[in-house]
Amino acid sequence: MILAVVDTYFPEEELLYENIESFIDSVDKVVIWENTPADQRDNYRFIHNDKVEYHGDGINSISHALNYAWKYAKDNGYTHLLTMDQDSHIENFSFYLKQTIFNVEAPEGIYTPPLEEIRTTAYRDFEEINRPITSGMLIPVTLIDKIGGWNEDFKIDAVDDEFCLHAHSAGIKIYSVKGVVMQHCLGDLATREFLGRTIILRNYSPHRLYSIYRNNIILMRKYPQFAYIKNDFKIWLYNIVWILLFESNKIKKFVSVVRGCYAGLITRL
Repeated sequence: MILAVVDTYFPEEELLYENIESFIDSVDKVVIWENTPADQRDNYRFIHNDKVEYHGDGINSISHALNYAWKYAKDNGYTHLLTMDQDSHIENFSFYLKQTIFNVEAPEGIYTPPLEEIRTTAYRDFEEINRPITSGMLIPVTLIDKIGGWNEDFKIDAVDDEFCLHAHSAGIKIYSVKGVVMQHCLGDLATREFLGRTIILRNYSPHRLYSIYRNNIILMRKYPQFAYIKNDFKIWLYNIVWILLFESNKIKKFVSVVRGCYAGLITRL
């Protein structure tokens, strides 16, 4: 039995509908966790289906939503949890299931689809990876039990990273399932040309930048045995340069980055 959870925050109707339509026929229940404020939720309840239940308790937190779904799955006998963002969809979800939980030869672990830009035709293959995004992960509930769920100190940013690092520490492998295609909206991105290369501007708010840098510093301190975390953090160091060169509200953003780094360094683990 498969439970799907979709975390929403002021969702766009078309994207949310496309998301849920891509898998609803192949799962047993869908929990939509509403991070949208309670007094506005009725305006964003676009999906009407007997399989869908709306939940939310006023806490704006992806990790909290995922832990709620994990408990819901355990309490109601579901064997697998599908975790989805509101603005993603899997093009061939039935194939995803055929290659994973309905495939006796599939390796045990956490499954995730590659993003559209790394589409592959190498069907029936699994590639072990380090860091999938939350959206599209298909996880046996028994493995979530072994990991211990999601760390609710990470509310929005690096939730998936911390979960996967914890999984690796518990000896659980993560596999990208080739031949599956997921499309995912990556937010308010922009590009600039600089010294012959294309720079991606993420345009995060100061609040998000504080959270991103705090949480990534904590990850490096908490999981020093995983060298790829330090290597990947170089992207965020470059991002500081791009903020100062190209983004608006740069001073406030830079201050948030510094505050986030400091908070990450002094947080008790």
